[in-house]
Amino acid sequence: MTVHPGQQAAAAAPATGTSATPSHQGSGNDGPPVPGPVVLPSAGPAWQVPSQPASPKHDSATAVPAPPGPAGADEPVGGPGQKAAEWGWRGRANRLTGGTLTLTATREELVHRAARRRLLRSFSRTMSVVVANPKGGAAKTPTALIAAATLGFYRGGYTLAWDNNETRGTLGMRAEASTHQQTVVDLLHQIDDFLATTGSVGQLSAYLRPQSARFDVLASDDAAGSMEIIDDEAFRKLWTALCRFYRLIVIDTGNNIRAANWQSATAVADCLVVPTTVQRDVADSGLWMLDHLIRTGRADLAENAVAIVSCADPKPDMALLDDIVDRYRQVVRDVAVIPYDRLIRSGGRIEYDQLAVPTRRAWLMACSSIIDSLGIRDQD
Repeated sequence: MTVHPGQQAAAAAPATGTSATPSHQGSGNDGPPVPGPVVLPSAGPAWQVPSQPASPKHDSATAVPAPPGPAGADEPVGGPGQKAAEWGWRGRANRLTGGTLTLTATREELVHRAARRRLLRSFSRTMSVVVANPKGGAAKTPTALIAAATLGFYRGGYTLAWDNNETRGTLGMRAEASTHQQTVVDLLHQIDDFLATTGSVGQLSAYLRPQSARFDVLASDDAAGSMEIIDDEAFRKLWTALCRFYRLIVIDTGNNIRAANWQSATAVADCLVVPTTVQRDVADSGLWMLDHLIRTGRADLAENAVAIVSCADPKPDMALLDDIVDRYRQVVRDVAVIPYDRLIRSGGRIEYDQLAVPTRRAWLMACSSIIDSLGIRDQD
């Protein structure tokens, strides 16, 4: 699955969803509101076209991205089985004629609808998604944050983004602002309450930062050296307790694969997400990590992984992008490309409904691949 990064981003209108703490509400049917103008994309590169997997062991084909369309067209009005167009000029024509003219949806729109339905898959237990690349500047934190936002928004909550950086992570800085500064270290001091039946979801909320896209953030500690107390035993206690309250846990990691909490995270991972930018050294670092996992007995994790290539420039080096996508396809289950987005690039706080429409649609496709990988693991 890939998304043409050259698409022009239409301004995204705010979503209507609200959050609870923890964010466990709704069915995720609230979409962004009223339609807006549409900018049709130009033809993309070869990797934008659906293809067969690079090898028989990789059973995921690359899906065509959804072109930018109306800002409120994420949900088909007549249900998931309807073929009438909702996006672009076709969708506008259908709405203007009140149903007397019915233009069918494009293949891109139908692919998007199918991906959205796949996001609603149920699992037999809490599933853990680990975002990892030992290179700094690989977009790990935005990847973890937006993946959790997309999954929380469409699945109706029960999703957590957890900053498991071995030093001072920035997930709390990139998330929406909170009314408190409690962190994972504060939670660890009280973790025995939540391992027993005495700890409630209401009490847990004191340590979480609710987000408008129906997910929660568990931030790392800002104090130098404080995160060092999260060794394997501490991580296991935290993870075990959090699994009682969430269906999906997205775990952000740091840059040290030898850190105890990094190794603990990959040990419990059901799906590995490998973020990279369109830079050779960043991509090479992710590939090196995958090779390391294979050599240390975690080939299953590497081969079922999803690579996410984020374009930090509005005009990326397309030849390099093609090369990175091709190289990752040889190892992981699926590759998604996320187009440039000024909000992500700014380094500031990220609100899901402020992301550009092409970005949100690309992330929906990426998260459908994550869900597919989790489904494979759930069957093991």
